[in-house]
Amino acid sequence: MHGSRPKFMKPGDDETLYPIRNRDGKIETLVNPNIDTALTVDNDAQTSFVYNRYHHLPFDAQRQRLPVFQYRNHILYLLEKYQTLVLIGETGCGKSTQVPQYLYEIGHTVCVTQPRVAAAVSLAARVADERGERLGEHVGYAAAMTSVRSPQTGIVFMTEGVLLREMFASPLLMQYSCVVLDEVHERSQMTDVLMGLLKKIAKKRKNLKLVVSSATMDAEFLKDFFNLTDRKERDKAPTSVIMSIRGRTHPIDLFYVEEPVPDYVKATVDTIIKIHENEPFGDILAFLTSQEEILTALKTLQTYAEQNNESNKHRRQFPSGVQAADLIVLPMYGSLPHHRQLKVFQTADRNQRKVVVATNIAETSVTIPGIVYVVDCGFEKLPYLDPSVGVESLVVAAVSRSSAGQRAGRAGRTSRGSCYRLYPESHLDHLPEARPPELCRSDLAGALLQLKALGIHNLLRFTFPTPPPAKSLLAGLETLYALKAIDKHGQLTEEVGSRMAELPLKPMCAKMLCNSAEYGCIDEILSIVSMLQVDKVFAKSSSGKENIAAKISRRNNFEVAEGDILMYLNVFDAYMKVKNSVSDEKKSRKACKDWCSKMYVNYRVIEKACEIRDSLEKLVKGKFKMENQIFDGPDLGTAKCTRIMKCILSGLFPQASYLSAGGFYQGLRGAELYISPDSCLYNLQQPKWVVFASVYSVNDKTYMSDLMVIQKDWLLEVAPHYYIET
Repeated sequence: MHGSRPKFMKPGDDETLYPIRNRDGKIETLVNPNIDTALTVDNDAQTSFVYNRYHHLPFDAQRQRLPVFQYRNHILYLLEKYQTLVLIGETGCGKSTQVPQYLYEIGHTVCVTQPRVAAAVSLAARVADERGERLGEHVGYAAAMTSVRSPQTGIVFMTEGVLLREMFASPLLMQYSCVVLDEVHERSQMTDVLMGLLKKIAKKRKNLKLVVSSATMDAEFLKDFFNLTDRKERDKAPTSVIMSIRGRTHPIDLFYVEEPVPDYVKATVDTIIKIHENEPFGDILAFLTSQEEILTALKTLQTYAEQNNESNKHRRQFPSGVQAADLIVLPMYGSLPHHRQLKVFQTADRNQRKVVVATNIAETSVTIPGIVYVVDCGFEKLPYLDPSVGVESLVVAAVSRSSAGQRAGRAGRTSRGSCYRLYPESHLDHLPEARPPELCRSDLAGALLQLKALGIHNLLRFTFPTPPPAKSLLAGLETLYALKAIDKHGQLTEEVGSRMAELPLKPMCAKMLCNSAEYGCIDEILSIVSMLQVDKVFAKSSSGKENIAAKISRRNNFEVAEGDILMYLNVFDAYMKVKNSVSDEKKSRKACKDWCSKMYVNYRVIEKACEIRDSLEKLVKGKFKMENQIFDGPDLGTAKCTRIMKCILSGLFPQASYLSAGGFYQGLRGAELYISPDSCLYNLQQPKWVVFASVYSVNDKTYMSDLMVIQKDWLLEVAPHYYIET
């Protein structure tokens, strides 16, 4: 780059993106052939927010305005003729709420899977409202260890993990006549596992109907995967079919930079300004990789917008001849509050151009109306597990060709659009065809444990939609063997493995809970494990004074030298004392909210932890009949605390790390780790050995969170099969 702003060149009129034919002679349809936005670590890449522009109309009128409404009879006809229907439709077309109702109306008992808890609950509530019924009657949900349904419920929304656990009781899912796999484009780990299992079930149950629903995905890939016709029986009709629900897509002009840009955040800002001053009126959508980059770009753009809007009081045109317009700049990422996400969808005032700077949440999760120009930085954040290092971290990677096409397609929803790519055209040929699904880049221990529990012993022969790397499979099996969930022959152990598989937890937390009776601390471990399942226990404020007060409150009331995990136990115990101090339910709830406000604790989060604990307690004490082992002497103080810590370590021992001479912590497989600034150990003398429950990455550093201080000798005591003395 020689100039101060990126220089773009148009590839040529014969290469307009859509609907003109591309270089191979094929029409580029902007269908993303393997999109995956289920970033398990990056919360900014996903949202449960749903925008409904017809919310002011009656429910019947709203349903008829949805694009899927005109396809109702086609959908039902295809499902009558074929066993599997691959339904491809844009975000907001109504497939998640309407298709289950169409199926229920003709007599099906429908199960609808969702990758996230919030989506399952909100969609169930929405469908119940549309039908004018109370939630839990004919429409219900089961998610996050809570269930609102009855034997008469005909439409059940649930998370993928719940459906997997239902297979333990009913391997062929005889309670359902139709299963809708929704949001398949996210390709989460559990989605791929369910796809493989449902293919097996569909072979056994010819009367089971499958609807594989996606905002954008390689439809042919899904059709071929679910086609149960044997290769020897090629004369027979296929058992799967594709149906696409599409709105109108307008042509899109592509522009590339002449040379690679040195700083894509700065180049994105410069390109937005260049479009604003030189292109006709229309809203702009820019893609960046993270919240931090978006906020950096916003600072510069808001300064420019203030100057631009002030100057527009004295001018009608820019030097280029384009009519001068005011600029409004808005962010869009997953952790943004809902009321701020809503601003992105609101129509701007007259003569006001809207600029939305977003993560890849805007690729498929939401559709923003009015976008004419797209700026694609060419990068995205992906969680990636390196089995040799043993830590999952977020890495910035180049987008795939399919993601690039999907981003460009955002510009052609309402009129002819333009996409500005901040990389040379020659770079496009070196991009991967599709983003690897989560199963190929994450820890597989939990998924493998579930498959083992379902009786699938030969995991290498299991029909994964996309086979995971052999290294990841091996690392997952090694973890399960270290936790004694499987034996040396790879079979599920009867006492430990079967119990771990039944607990809806990650294998390490499940092992911790299974060992709690041996250490005489079932109640404490139940509380700790429940708190580890939720995020953001402590409330954060935009006010600096309140944040300081929150830190002081946390330090004075909850923090301990042993680390974050025992701090969570203190928070939970203190909350339960307040909750149980008042017998009246309304007064108890008010007392709890007041206490949370005073202590800067997130009320909704800790209430969620209470619900999780109740569900786990029913399993542990009710079904497993676990009872605390009795120890001699007083069962309190240092002795009890040490047993709790050793019990925690009995599950988390593969995630121990020690302080190296370089001032950072080193994982057992060589990962370079740092204590999170949010940890209560951050401002203390760094302990020699710690164990962590989770990690996250910022820039090039990997931080440990949910920490606990341990002694080296404990590792040899708790896991002698895993550690040797040196």
